Parts: sequence; structure tokens; C-alpha cells
Amino acid sequence: MERFTVKEGNNLLEREFITAVGPAYLARARAPDPERVRRWRYRSFLPLLNRLHGTVTGLSSRHGMIAGQRVVWLEGGNRAGEAVVLVHGFGASKENWLPLLPFLARRYHLFLIDLPGWGESQFDASARYGMDDQVARLASWMQHVLDRPAHVVGSSMGGGVAGLLAARHPAQVRTVTLMNAAGVAGVVRTPFEDGLAEGRNGLIAHNARGVFDLLATVMSSRALAMVMAPGMYWDLVSRRHVNEHLFRQLMENEPDPELAAFSGVEVPTLVLWGVDDQVLHVTCADTFRQLIPQAQVKLLHGIGHLPMVETPRVTARAMRKFWRGSGSS
Repeated sequence: MERFTVKEGNNLLEREFITAVGPAYLARARAPDPERVRRWRYRSFLPLLNRLHGTVTGLSSRHGMIAGQRVVWLEGGNRAGEAVVLVHGFGASKENWLPLLPFLARRYHLFLIDLPGWGESQFDASARYGMDDQVARLASWMQHVLDRPAHVVGSSMGGGVAGLLAARHPAQVRTVTLMNAAGVAGVVRTPFEDGLAEGRNGLIAHNARGVFDLLATVMSSRALAMVMAPGMYWDLVSRRHVNEHLFRQLMENEPDPELAAFSGVEVPTLVLWGVDDQVLHVTCADTFRQLIPQAQVKLLHGIGHLPMVETPRVTARAMRKFWRGSGSS
């Protein structure tokens, strides 16, 4: 019988999702047209939205150059408070976090970043956008922008980035919250994951029906998906070729097994998961608990893949309680 060390077992857990889904997706999914990817330019109403809500929320738009790419973020809240960095998921942007503002802005100094390649931040068709690349960019951005360690919260893909950041750059991370985080496999595969294995990506919308189906997948409320679909249509559909490119980048450039991974996280950790998640099964939370034994796990019943959108008050309460209990707040 083969025997594995704890480290070897952790490596298998941490790579299971990529090894199970990545090769099949890359073999079967149609590659995006490189010319369309190269010619894509950002056009969105979100900058206007940010200017409009800025007078109410107190958030201001900022930008800077990190590793040769222009990065845009929103900053606001209590500038004397502890820093909180909010990292969005695949196909999303910093605006996903806006519903949390009423419940965090009074006490915390908030930073809502568009990861390079996403939202208003620069996309460069010749650049690499694997998890390791995004972790390095986020660490560099935090070093330049923040003057103290931060509570880092990541959703989905952003949760994977946040977890790896905490493992590799612990001095920059006060606590980490993995919210329906990508990066590991659960015991049960979701229809979304089955689709990836067949070359279909339910997180990329090509038309109006695709936008509704995407939103109905990431949220438990179909009514909320229907309300949001018209406003999200242009941003999601106009980016479809770029999003296909970015997803392939995640699959092709898997995390370096020689670098610290989730099992290397030592900072206080909260695993926060919507039980009705149709993208990443709730049993992924158990995998994270195996890899990060000190992690607290909070399950949100009746909630899907985006707790901060579906139930911002409850989500913010869970994070504030965790931050206080960690001795940080």
C-alpha cells in the first residue's frame, strides 16, 4: 500500500480541481479568436455608476501602475479604521462588493480592487493571468497602496487568489476570508463543473439568455437574477471573448506546486459558503477545512455563490464577528 505524507496529501487536495477539470476543458472548449481578444477595448457604464454613487458612498476611484499594468480600485469608508481588501471573482468586478458598503464603511477602511485584466483595470492580451500571476500582482499592489496588513476577502476566483496571497505573503494579511472560493474540489461536482469537463463554461455569457442563466447559476434567487440581467448584459456579453481567454489562462497556468498553497495559510481564516452554490459545491468548504485546520467555517443556508450580493447584511455580520474574534478588531 502506498503511503503519503501530510504534505503529499495536501498537494493532491490542492491540485485535484485543476487536474480533474483543466485538461478536459482545454481539450474540448473552443479557443477564443485571438484577433477578437487582441482588439477588445473596455466600454462600460460602470465608471459613470461609480461617479454617481461616490457622492453617497464616499468611495473614490483611484488608479496606479502595477507590474506594467494599470490597476483601478475604489477606496473609502473609515480611513482611520482597519484596512479591508475585497477581491472579486471570475467574470466580475469591484462593483460586486457595493452591497456590503452600508455594513462595513463606518468602521473599516475599504479597498475594492479590479484585478488586472478585469473591470476597469488594464487587460493585456500578451500578459499571463494565471493564479500565481494575479497573486504576485495583488501583493505588489498592496505593498504600494496599503501601509498596514489588511483583512483580505476573496470571492470565488478572488478567494483562491486571497488564500494563496495569505500563504505566500502573510505579513500583508491580517485575516483572510475565503468566500465560495475557487481552487479546490469538493466531494460532489456541480453541473457547472460537469459542463467544464465537457468544454462548456456557464460563467461566460454570449447572449441575453446566457446572461440570465449565468446569474441564475451564481445566485439562489431567480427573481434577483431577472432584475439584474438587463443591467449586466452589456458588460458580460461584450467581454465574452476576453473572458474565454482569461479562463483558459487560469487552466493553462496552474499554480506552481513548489510555491506555498492553501495548506500554508497560518493567518486567521474564515471559510464562508453559500450552501446552495451551483458553481462550487459546499463540500469544497470541507476541503478547505482539511487544508487549513485552524479555519472557521460559516455556512449560509438558502444562499448561492455570491453571498455579498444575495445577503449583504448577514455576510457583513459574519465577517465582522470573525474579525473581532480573531483579536483584530
